[in-house]
Amino acid sequence: MTLPLTELMIITKQVFYRTGDRMSEIHYFKLIGARAYQEKVNRKIDPGFPLAVSFQDSILDCDEHSFKDGVRPGDTIRQARLASPLCKIVPVSDPTSNELKHILDAFATMTPFIEPDTEGCGIFVEIPVGKPLDEGLALLDGMFHIAVVAKSRSKFLAKAGSVWTAQKLFRERKIRPGKKPWGYVETGANYISIDIKQGKEAVYSAGLPLSLLWPLPPDVISHLYALGFSTFKDLQQMVANRLTSQIGDWAYPVIDWVNGRDCSRVKQLYPKPYIEKAIPIENPMADFTPRIFEPALREVSEQLIQSGTGFKHLTITLSGPFKPVVRERKAVRPVCRLDSLKTLVSQLFEEMLSELSHEVLCRISAVSLIFKDIDRVPVAQMALGQSVSRNTAETCVSLERALTGIEQKYGDSALIWGHKHSKVFKPEILRREKMLAFWDPVRFCKTQMPAG
Repeated sequence: MTLPLTELMIITKQVFYRTGDRMSEIHYFKLIGARAYQEKVNRKIDPGFPLAVSFQDSILDCDEHSFKDGVRPGDTIRQARLASPLCKIVPVSDPTSNELKHILDAFATMTPFIEPDTEGCGIFVEIPVGKPLDEGLALLDGMFHIAVVAKSRSKFLAKAGSVWTAQKLFRERKIRPGKKPWGYVETGANYISIDIKQGKEAVYSAGLPLSLLWPLPPDVISHLYALGFSTFKDLQQMVANRLTSQIGDWAYPVIDWVNGRDCSRVKQLYPKPYIEKAIPIENPMADFTPRIFEPALREVSEQLIQSGTGFKHLTITLSGPFKPVVRERKAVRPVCRLDSLKTLVSQLFEEMLSELSHEVLCRISAVSLIFKDIDRVPVAQMALGQSVSRNTAETCVSLERALTGIEQKYGDSALIWGHKHSKVFKPEILRREKMLAFWDPVRFCKTQMPAG
């Protein structure tokens, strides 16, 4: 996508996703009818004809017409034929989630963090905080019959809650909307939404049956039932060390899952996005200063902050009637703040200029900035020594001031200053700079590689 030219003729080539605000909560979408919809399109079946999709001897999905006749995912083929004699049952083209590409592509316009369930029955999505569920479902208009969505900070519980709610729906049990001790239930014309609030995961999961421990092998679940456990609440009372004698190392993740302490995140389905900014240079000797980058950097910073992401790999390319000159820097943690972007680009740009001859500088026609390795920003970034209450950025050029700022924010014991005669720690500036790299997410080092 190419944006309109600005006053400085900044041409923008953008390969990115509209990710909205910072992402922190995981959704699991169980979309009833989505696979049946795709099979109808692929096989050119009459849309008004009841259709169910099978895998082996089980119904994997069904469309609106067969659902109204009484067909349910999980039924046997015989049960489906008895419920809807006119229903056409076709074997699934692909038992994985690849056939849901139309769904995945629609979600990709909202967030890069999309992960099809390995069992092929749902999709994990990180929808930006503040984005209403209706906006996500609107992207899938006409592609499914009913969406059962569960939202939680626990990836495990998001799927368990969605599957549990879908099972209630299949048993014709009434789903009552409203405020609950653990969160909210919302119902719409074509969706049921379960919102499990942070800190209430154990309250919600207490009544769930052990069959919803979906990462566990079936034989381990059967063994837990044989031991007398029946619900998550039974396991919440257990200590992992005691449970290891029965199910081995599975005990530790199981205790975390049932208590909502799952820290796994949604993976990225597609290649990581990147942002590229191309800036034409008409008169290198007059216009070639760091100020030419500011409009482009402002756009990049605003977009990264809005999406709760940052970049960890910066590449600058100088082009003209010569071999392109390329320099790059890598960061330990994602960077998104404008002042940090300006500082990094200016430093690298000045280094490049000092290495080039006057003849080359006069022939430069364009500069390209590429921001890659875009990932979540784990914490809000702020300048070292800056007061939390201030809204304006302040540049800290003094190391002494930066260290004082850390002590004011985190206490006198946050830093070890060392002593002049210490053999263990010498307070050289270089050592302090390395130590500050753990505190300051925007410090770059030529030898540093991206984290993770």
